[in-house]
Amino acid sequence: AAMKSGDKARLEVIRMLLSDMKKKAIDAQVDALKDDEEVAILQKAVKTRQDSVAQAKAGGRADIAAKEQAEIDVITAYLPKQMSAAEVADKVKALAAEIGYQGGKDTGRFMKEWMARYKGVADGKLVQDALKVV
Repeated sequence: AAMKSGDKARLEVIRMLLSDMKKKAIDAQVDALKDDEEVAILQKAVKTRQDSVAQAKAGGRADIAAKEQAEIDVITAYLPKQMSAAEVADKVKALAAEIGYQGGKDTGRFMKEWMARYKGVADGKLVQDALKVV
């Protein structure tokens, strides 16, 4: 659709993502990646661009920051819907109570259970911040 409509910026991002996915499949020696592997590639692409936006803004390069933000918007359209900060906080509290979270020493056990249930639908930074409050 991006090719037919002449949306070059969107087409460029989609081609880059497809290239990343094909490279990962070749490296793993499989014909097709699993859905969670594809989501991980998309999340990594978003995270990389968020870092670029922060660096561009710090360097006073609003043009580069805007371009990177536009790419983030394209990529996030292909990601599963992310939880809001309030939803993350509620789920963190519920899971912490369920597993008997006692503090820093239980963080590894908590994160293992969190990833088993909610991988890919919440930003890890939000989870860590909410866990500090519990």
